[in-house]
Amino acid sequence: MPYNTSALLRGLLCGLLMGLALTTACHARAPLDIKPPKLSEFPAGSPATSRQSALNAVAYTEQEWRLQGHAQAYSTDGDWGDDGHWQLKPRGVPEPYETRLLMRRPTSPARFNGIVVVEWLNSSLGFDIDGGWMIARDEMVREGYAWVGVSAETPSIAALQQINPLRYAHAKITDSDLSFDIFDHAGLLIRQEAAQWGTADTQPIRLLAMGYSKSASFLFTFMNAFQPRSQAYDGFYLRGATPAAIQVNGWHINIVAPHIRSDLKAPVMQVQTEMEVAVSWPLSKTPDTDKLRYWEIAGATHFDQAMRNETLAANQDELQLTTPRCLKPANNLPAHLIDHAALHALRNWVTTGTTPPKAPRLQRSSWGFVQDDDQGNALGGLRLPELDAPVSRYGMFNNAPTNSLGMWAGFACIAGGSTTPLSADYLRARYPSDQAYLETYKQAADKLLSKGFLRPIDHAQQLRLISRRQTTAP
Repeated sequence: MPYNTSALLRGLLCGLLMGLALTTACHARAPLDIKPPKLSEFPAGSPATSRQSALNAVAYTEQEWRLQGHAQAYSTDGDWGDDGHWQLKPRGVPEPYETRLLMRRPTSPARFNGIVVVEWLNSSLGFDIDGGWMIARDEMVREGYAWVGVSAETPSIAALQQINPLRYAHAKITDSDLSFDIFDHAGLLIRQEAAQWGTADTQPIRLLAMGYSKSASFLFTFMNAFQPRSQAYDGFYLRGATPAAIQVNGWHINIVAPHIRSDLKAPVMQVQTEMEVAVSWPLSKTPDTDKLRYWEIAGATHFDQAMRNETLAANQDELQLTTPRCLKPANNLPAHLIDHAALHALRNWVTTGTTPPKAPRLQRSSWGFVQDDDQGNALGGLRLPELDAPVSRYGMFNNAPTNSLGMWAGFACIAGGSTTPLSADYLRARYPSDQAYLETYKQAADKLLSKGFLRPIDHAQQLRLISRRQTTAP
């Protein structure tokens, strides 16, 4: 695959392996055995965590690449304070690695919109979770985005080799401290490769780094310490992060509620659900700036029913995942509709400079707890119509597995929250007729649409869906 060897040698070896800025020339000769990172195609066969069977229906294709190179581990250089202006110094010597990139893009080059979402795949459950793909897939597919998942961590390699020992026999990341450098390499090479995916009139390639949950916390560190050196990404999307950054040396968390550095050139969209905000109070203090927009989704949970179902669909056979049975039905609030609007807003921000709207924060009591209405749903924040025209209560923490005590089932149930239908008496009193319910729902949806928190196509689809539902007021 083509790449500019001199640029990669100058940028990657000087900037990433020696700790100098990418825009400066080398002042020290690189070790002779270190070559620029490269991409190569995997042989034919099905990638682990593949979604090709579902992609066929939407005219998307999936392809897996090897990413090979030498990655540097780092230590902090000086004080890593709350301002995010963090410096690095190399630790040890660059180490060889091999991992995989999983790409999904429109089958037709004419549909590619020039935007590539590059997701740091989450390995918290011991296998790759494409959480960003799950929440934003519909928006990406209908708008012609490309998506690339990066297996940047050691647990990802172990899971890949468990799934297919032969296919991933040579995959290797000796230390997860190398993951920051690997994600940097991936962005620089994907940008060159993506130039071949579209037609001649495709817009310039833009890369949006995405992280879900723990991966979003890695991106705090990446933005503050690595992005200023390489400028590998044009924008960042953080979903469900904790208010903490991951250390570069040993993966421990000791940087709580960090600010994103003020001189970051790439804009940042940060979207949180009520579950993260409820247990991580500093999140709500995240300021909106000229480079950061922060949105909180009322009633939403960290790993809702849609995400659980998507994870099972991609991994159940390979990893023998059981379908969790929980005390209550999982949270089914369509939080991903807000993600669609957020991704679209970030795309516009990166391509046109148009800043996204500012969102209201969840309401809190004098003690700092999220306040609920008389039906148990949160007040304030970004409110989907399901909260302003409620037929259910969307719980955060009152769920647990009943068929297994394993990590997967526990996470799926507890992080999945709950949905509790409201009583027939309440529905009868609040909505005297089907039309009354539809009007209340439409007013809430119209409000979100007018402020830019709901995409027009999602607005129309939700109204059609609600109009077909059974009578809500018996």
